[in-house]
Amino acid sequence: MTSFDHAVELLAYAFVQRAFLVGVLIALITSLLSVFVVLKSISLIGDGLAHTAFGGLAFAYYAGLAPLLTAGVAVVLASMGITKVTRSTKIQSDAAVAVFLSLGLASGVLFLGLGKGYGVDLSSLLFGSILLANWGQIALTAAVLAATVVAVFASFPKLVFTVFNERQAEAAGIRTWAFDYLLAALTGVAVVVAIPITGVLLIAALLVLPGLTSIQIARSFRQTIALAPIFALTSVIAGIFLSLVLDVAPGSTIVLSGLGLLVGVVVAKRAAARWTAPGRTPAGA
Repeated sequence: MTSFDHAVELLAYAFVQRAFLVGVLIALITSLLSVFVVLKSISLIGDGLAHTAFGGLAFAYYAGLAPLLTAGVAVVLASMGITKVTRSTKIQSDAAVAVFLSLGLASGVLFLGLGKGYGVDLSSLLFGSILLANWGQIALTAAVLAATVVAVFASFPKLVFTVFNERQAEAAGIRTWAFDYLLAALTGVAVVVAIPITGVLLIAALLVLPGLTSIQIARSFRQTIALAPIFALTSVIAGIFLSLVLDVAPGSTIVLSGLGLLVGVVVAKRAAARWTAPGRTPAGA
């Protein structure tokens, strides 16, 4: 039996089906936020919040607290902190993210050392363990998706105005700071629920690649919003199946699938531009 045949057989198992289900939910959450994250030029925020989550998880295991809840509180506070520092000081967003990233990573290493490991599978934190997803995680992820969709589309016109022209939005009386905090909070929650899939080290890719890929070919903002979930779903589904074929951690194959889509779109776009350039004569004409 080939690896491909074995992977196809695994699709009949409940734990694999749960992995695909939670993967689809995460893809929808991160792809929706990805467009705003990329356009706001805060692509590194996923990295910073993921490392903050790592620190929160390590502290939770050390102190005997609820890991996901503790990490969630740490990440949301960090997202608020990054937004506050960026808006109220001369510190740029990438520098603010770097500060919180360093704080989260250092805290995580510290509490791991103090707890002597305390029986935690570090690889699952760093690279994810989507195949261990349970119905509780799926329900939580579905709730986060519903809350994200409601929050984004309830404030869609003002949020888009803020993203594209913050100064003009402020002049029009829109409280742009509120939407910055909203986007930061939603991103923070998305990071926490996505960690079981890609882990701490790869979560930033899910928050960047779908939006970045769709921007390459979309002709309008609405088209960008519509295409991002398609790219995210494709990378997650293909990545999970590829991980079953290769018997490797799904997080890595999901990210590589998303990166492959981005590269493919960019290459195809450039090839099309050259082919349709003025004065171009097709071969054999």
